[in-house]
Amino acid sequence: MRDRGGIDDDSDDRPILPWRLVAGAFLHFVVPFYLIAVVIDVLLFGPREAGAEAMLRYALVASPVLLAGYAGVALLATLLAAGIDPVLRRRRERRSRSNPVVMDRRLAGRVARAAELGKGHFGPRADAALAALATVPWEYRHPGHQALARDLLEAVGASTAALASAAPERRAAIAEMAAATIERLANARRELADENAAQDERKARAAAGYVEARYGSSDFSGGGD
Repeated sequence: MRDRGGIDDDSDDRPILPWRLVAGAFLHFVVPFYLIAVVIDVLLFGPREAGAEAMLRYALVASPVLLAGYAGVALLATLLAAGIDPVLRRRRERRSRSNPVVMDRRLAGRVARAAELGKGHFGPRADAALAALATVPWEYRHPGHQALARDLLEAVGASTAALASAAPERRAAIAEMAAATIERLANARRELADENAAQDERKARAAAGYVEARYGSSDFSGGGD
């Protein structure tokens, strides 16, 4: 998906499409194939007891047939690759979604691209907030992180587009608005981090309380013989 600011939201870790790979391979080897095929065809089926001129004429006649056959095979292979491409992409997406490390890296990559797109456009305040957002860890499984990353992409993309098309006297106001928006998102990300830390501490305290209630307290000081 591409947002209004031109950021490709699904481009990270994008593989080479199989049909493009197949088509590129056939284009890359067309000249070696042609040369080898012509030589073999002339040696096997060319006129016997004939000079170089006759063999050259035969090669010129055989060339369109050889190239047409090669083009047909290339087209068929490319169409087959294009047919299986959606299947491969769906399988890859399912594997990615089952791997939280991959999805976290993808989310962080989107934030990093937004930071790169907005860098230098909205002033030092925005640059500092974007740099902070790009360096903190992002968790795909956290709905708040997903929403923040999506909002950041939208805000940076829309603000960049607005700044590029604005009249000179409006650019300072747009940059100020964008900087304030990005700072609010950075503050929201810090609040999420604080909330997560507090939740983790509460869970740790609950686990410690449960263990103490079940097994009794201990100072782990060790006892003498």
